[in-house]
Amino acid sequence: MANDIKLGENHDFVIDPITHDLEITNGLDEIAQRIQATLEIRYSEMERLDPEMGADYTNFLGKNFDKQAAAGDMRAVIEAKVPEVETVDEINFEKLPNRKLKITFRATANAGEVEGGIEVDN
Repeated sequence: MANDIKLGENHDFVIDPITHDLEITNGLDEIAQRIQATLEIRYSEMERLDPEMGADYTNFLGKNFDKQAAAGDMRAVIEAKVPEVETVDEINFEKLPNRKLKITFRATANAGEVEGGIEVDN
């Protein structure tokens, strides 16, 4: 199972208050963090590093928000970019004030169930 640097709510590195080292995340928390990072990157946003990375936000834009198509896009990118995920069991969308959209997910990985969410500008 992979290890990664733990990121806080604002994508800052998390410092262990006792050791003053960077905190590390692993297991299901690391998988959830990787899914969140994948969903937060817009498709082709990282053109020079990995042009195939990220989620397609096309179905989020404008007044004609297509939840079914957007959920399909999120499922596809999670399954393609996070190999530990066996199934994406649930994708939900919640409209927030100031043209924000909250996306939450629940997935089954080879190590168990993971949950998480992100907020994006709509």
